Amino acid sequence: MSASTPSWSDLLLGTEPRLRNRSLLTLLGSLVYVVWLLALVLFAMPQQRVSPELGRVFMVLMVPGILLFYPLVRSGRTQNFADPDLMSVQILWGCLIAVVAYATVPTGRAALLQTMGLALVFGFMSLSARTALQTGVILIAMLMAMLASSFVIPLPQFNPTAQTVKLLAASFIMGLITLQSLKFARLRERVLTERRELAAAQLALERVTRHDGLTGLLSRLYGQERLEREHQRAQLTGRTFGVVLMDLDHFKQINDRHGHQVGDEVLVAFAQAAREVLRDTDLIARWGGEEFLIILPDTHEAGKALQALERLQARLRTSVVSETVPALRVSFSAGYALWSAPEDVDVLLQRADRALYVAKNAGRDRCVQAD
Repeated sequence: MSASTPSWSDLLLGTEPRLRNRSLLTLLGSLVYVVWLLALVLFAMPQQRVSPELGRVFMVLMVPGILLFYPLVRSGRTQNFADPDLMSVQILWGCLIAVVAYATVPTGRAALLQTMGLALVFGFMSLSARTALQTGVILIAMLMAMLASSFVIPLPQFNPTAQTVKLLAASFIMGLITLQSLKFARLRERVLTERRELAAAQLALERVTRHDGLTGLLSRLYGQERLEREHQRAQLTGRTFGVVLMDLDHFKQINDRHGHQVGDEVLVAFAQAAREVLRDTDLIARWGGEEFLIILPDTHEAGKALQALERLQARLRTSVVSETVPALRVSFSAGYALWSAPEDVDVLLQRADRALYVAKNAGRDRCVQAD
């Protein structure tokens, strides 16, 4: 079989995992109906345990179980239903056939009650709490309706008084099964809810650890992690990259003169300007209070990186960085280093840091390339 030819299991069940499970359960249910039909045609009717007229009624009732449920589930049309497996419908349809058989076929009535109880148990693992309750109530209602009709319509070898005790006992047991199913379904739903809440909490925690709460830039921890990844990629591919360490000039004076709220506004404005000027592939992290790290993947020429930093400097010279102090302007000093094999990340950062130190000593508001 070629790789492009789907297997028989894929054709019968589909390829999506949830659809496969639903299709498999429904297909097994269809096979049960086929077995019932064969038993009816090959055993019950020839031995006159079931009359031909009643046999035809059972055949009609079995048609949906054989020909309807599986195609609906396999087609995926039920996936948006509250009960995508059609489990409740299948249980109730099978129980309807069993109730009709209980009323009209004297032999095997105890087995039919057991079958209905097992059908409820079968729905434990998939029915929602509401659907489980509805299924149990409807099944008990069918039994009570059959019992009530027996007092009006004579049924073969059916003593209404004696059957009342049996059916009430069976209904009581099925009620207990329904309550247990309801309890189990609620527990399952609570577990699923807790799992979703845990996943959401993990995602929120990941966002917090990955991003700086004030500027929205990458956090230092995650910036370090991305730098290590870029270093590993460069070692494997030989494609070089650059890093920039930058510091906002005289930021302490801004905090001292205007307050920390203005300082926060400056940091947010700088982060926004940096995101707009840098390439989509570039990564910027808040490295410290007013210090930032930029990772420049696939950068081979120092001149282009320095041009990007100069564009950012020019943007800041004309940008309003604080609504509280509109006239305030901010600049930065930066040190740039280009990685070359087999240099370690720590050595690369040290070179960028030395270049930043040179930029500060040279009067700030400038970018210096590392040796």
